[in-house]
Amino acid sequence: MTAEMDLRLLGPDDVEAYIQHIVRSNSESGRDGAPHSHAYDADEIWDTVAAIARERVRWSRPTTGCGWRRAWGLFDGDRIVGHLHLGGGEIPSERHRVDLGMGILGSHQRRGGGRRLLEAGIAWARAQTHIDWVDLGVFTDNGPAHALYVSAGFIDRGITRDRYRVDGTSLDERLMTLSVRS
Repeated sequence: MTAEMDLRLLGPDDVEAYIQHIVRSNSESGRDGAPHSHAYDADEIWDTVAAIARERVRWSRPTTGCGWRRAWGLFDGDRIVGHLHLGGGEIPSERHRVDLGMGILGSHQRRGGGRRLLEAGIAWARAQTHIDWVDLGVFTDNGPAHALYVSAGFIDRGITRDRYRVDGTSLDERLMTLSVRS
């Protein structure tokens, strides 16, 4: 039995480790039989310096405005092995909805960390009086993630066929939503 992994809301000092985790997580997407978890080609160059700067700005914005983000990390020792982020939209008329994204390294999947991250993010969203909905997209080849979201109360809203083409593979995206007010 493995020791329970720590989970916490990330702060400004965690931005670089968070981005390093995203890079590691993205490198596993769609590889060696793993389901897809992001929409980037393997040879697509990702500017980590720009990503760190962008996240610092997002994490500093108030959640009642636009373009903010909050992230939680799942830690094995001092290393982030999973994350969940919630983000506000770019226009005022969508401030009552947030987008959710998450990823866990393959070596740490199916240990309950995804459920813990999801519960923490949903509880936080419920505590924000201005947030009514949490939305997400999950690729249709990612059955385990879809099952987790359904078990947490997310409802399927439809599938966008051929939403992305990653490394020559067409990916369908399932759209899901959860009311945090019901």
